[in-house]
Amino acid sequence: MFARRMLASLVVSIAALPAMLGGCEPTDRLPDLRVGELYGFSVQRTASGRALLRFGTIGFNVGAGPLEARGVRTDTDSGSMLVTQRIYDSEGGHRDRRTSAVMVYDTGDNHDHWHTRQFMTVTMYRLGNPTGNVYGLRKLGYCLLDAERMSNPPPNSPDTRQYPNGSCGNRSSTSVRTGLSIGYGDDYPPQYAHQWMDVNRLPLGTYRICATVDPFGDFVESRDDNNQRWADVRVNVRAGTVQVLDTAVGRCGPNVS
Repeated sequence: MFARRMLASLVVSIAALPAMLGGCEPTDRLPDLRVGELYGFSVQRTASGRALLRFGTIGFNVGAGPLEARGVRTDTDSGSMLVTQRIYDSEGGHRDRRTSAVMVYDTGDNHDHWHTRQFMTVTMYRLGNPTGNVYGLRKLGYCLLDAERMSNPPPNSPDTRQYPNGSCGNRSSTSVRTGLSIGYGDDYPPQYAHQWMDVNRLPLGTYRICATVDPFGDFVESRDDNNQRWADVRVNVRAGTVQVLDTAVGRCGPNVS
């Protein structure tokens, strides 16, 4: 009798095993966007004498999965693409979600490809007075691609670029597959178009520059409390100098006191 009960119990346990294993749902491998250090600050004078504060920006993905943004439009007459985020999971599958992001074809930076609009915003205000005047605001569109790999990337960062140059399409493209692999970032150097703020009438002083990646929450991430970085700079437009005093990842901006 005892042996029969043990056998019956064993049969029930084995029969329940597939159901137990089947209850393990795949988990999303989400991206985690972070702003790299702003760099290459300089005051540039244009031919007309206008003063521009130039700087470089880079948005890295330090998450457990890629940020993949797929753009699509119905035909070549449409000037924009709707954007879907593809999210990969722990079992090798994926799911797609429609975002509020928009891609536009941009020729203003001489790249002539599709950009995700307002992927990063940069503001500048007097240090210690975030609710005061905003002296500069830039809304930067990005073609998301693996331009640069981090020197110390997170685990599972691929050795080769998964979103290479050319991912952002051309004028005739009706769909594109762009993104940032784990441990990679898209770099926009100071000399690129739009990488500046007009400081022609900026008073001498110390300012906080606040950069925010994915400012409108278009993409799902594992966390979004690290999407901002600030840099404190002392700017003297007349002398044509800018000095970086400090920088860190942290909350900043006109709405942060």
